[in-house]
Amino acid sequence: MKGKTSLGKTIQKQRYRKEKKMNSLRSLVTALILLYGIFVPGADLCAQKQRENDLNAPGEEHKKLDVLSGEWDVTVKFPVGPGKFMEGKSSCRASWVMDGRFLRQEYTSTFAGKPLTIVRYLGFDRHRGKLVEIQFESTHTDVMQNEGAFSADGKTFTCSGKHIEAATGKDVEVRTMTTIVDNDSFTLEMIYGGAEGDMAKTITLTHRRKQTE
Repeated sequence: MKGKTSLGKTIQKQRYRKEKKMNSLRSLVTALILLYGIFVPGADLCAQKQRENDLNAPGEEHKKLDVLSGEWDVTVKFPVGPGKFMEGKSSCRASWVMDGRFLRQEYTSTFAGKPLTIVRYLGFDRHRGKLVEIQFESTHTDVMQNEGAFSADGKTFTCSGKHIEAATGKDVEVRTMTTIVDNDSFTLEMIYGGAEGDMAKTITLTHRRKQTE
């Protein structure tokens, strides 16, 4: 009996020493992680997931676009020949969609006696760090897709891409430039590729916020 008792005590002591060593090792590993940021797969995945969530949510860039939201009276100036321009009127309603990720602008007017609707979507791709712009027109089947950036002061948004010219059916370079004048006015210039690749301003839209009674 004494032999068995001694053996049992010896086994218990060995287990205790082993557990003590394991606890000490766990404490050391935890301390190293806290002090030196040792790579841990689980923690890294959590950080990556958090970063993805942050980039998928609207950010400061979207706040810069918010000044364009609301209802606007629009004056449209467009060329009708060398050195000749005409003016027309339009209205614009802009509101956020997709939980604040994209600003939808809808322009309604008439052109050549027929109703004309233009829908534009503006947003900022935080993964790629680029402004994105898509435009549809009720009189065309093509889609204008541009990318761009903010100016340093955040008052000008410039995007560029290609657009099909209705008269020729060919791709032409296009650039859009939105300039914020103040909280109640801004301009949108649509600049298309001219002869020999030169850029020539073709359409200017001057926006003034509708006054509420």
